[in-house]
Amino acid sequence: MMKKNWIAAATLGVAVAISATPAVAKKKPEMTALQIQQLQSKDFEASKDLTFAAVMTVLQDAGYRIQAADRDTGLITGVGTSSSKMTWLPFVGFGRSKKTPAVSAFVEELAPGITRVRLNFVLAKVKSNSYGAGLGDEEAILDAVVYQDAFEKIGQGVFIRQSMAVTAATMKPPQSALASDSATIAAETTEAVAPASDPQD
Repeated sequence: MMKKNWIAAATLGVAVAISATPAVAKKKPEMTALQIQQLQSKDFEASKDLTFAAVMTVLQDAGYRIQAADRDTGLITGVGTSSSKMTWLPFVGFGRSKKTPAVSAFVEELAPGITRVRLNFVLAKVKSNSYGAGLGDEEAILDAVVYQDAFEKIGQGVFIRQSMAVTAATMKPPQSALASDSATIAAETTEAVAPASDPQD
C-alpha cells in the first residue's frame, strides 16, 4: 500500500513539474544595453532644429509637461500627469498606477540632414523635499509598441514641418528676382519723370 502511495506521489510530482515548465519557459529574457538602445532610438532625414521641434510638439500633444528643453544639447525632459487611481499613461493608455510617467529625449545630429532621436519612457514615484518635487524609484518602459507609436508620430511631425518649409520656399520669390524687379521699376520711373529733350538743341 505504501509503495502504491509513493508511486502516486512521485507521479503527481512529475506532473506538477511538467506543468510548471512552460511558465518558466515563457519568462521574458532581459534586454541587453544594445537592444534597449536600438528600441529607444530612431534616425530621421531632417535637420536637428526641425526634429527637435517635432519631438517637443509630440510630447506636449501626448500630455507631457516639458520641464527642460535645450536645443543646443538636444536634451528634453517631461513629466506626465497621474493619480493614485486611474492613470493615463502617454503612449501606453489607461492603467492603475501610483507612479508618474516621465520621458527624456536626446536629439543628436549625426550628419547634415540626418538626426537621431533617443527616447526613454519611465514610470517614477514623485518624492517631495525641501528643494521641490523629484522623481525616484524609476521603472523603465521597454514595450516596443510604445516607442513605435512615439516615433511614428515624430515622423509625421517631421514630414509636416518639411512640407511647410518647402511650401514657404516656393511661395517666396528668390532674391535675384526681387532685385531684377526693383531695377526694372526704378528704370521705368526714371524714364517717366525725365524731361523731354528740346528738338531745337
